[in-house]
Amino acid sequence: MEVIADTGAIFSVFPRAVLEEIGITPYAEETFHLADGREIKRQLGDVFVRINGKERTVPTIFGEPTDTPLLGVTALEILGFTVDPRTQKLEPTKMLLL
Repeated sequence: MEVIADTGAIFSVFPRAVLEEIGITPYAEETFHLADGREIKRQLGDVFVRINGKERTVPTIFGEPTDTPLLGVTALEILGFTVDPRTQKLEPTKMLLL
């Protein structure tokens, strides 16, 4: 699946239908605040993500049909990637233990 890498988003968002199809079950429901001030409730689940040969489990929001699928900064950091602002491509980065 192709998604936008969004360094301004904490969590990743994948379509609920896709997550349910591959057997991901939610473990929590949270309230999230949007940039326009609205609040929405969404479920969370852990998803196994593979990018450029790196594989990790990342916390993911179950997206509704109006939500844009995206890869958030938490997933990028867990996988050891950053977005190069010039090329807008994923680049490996040092893993930090802070």
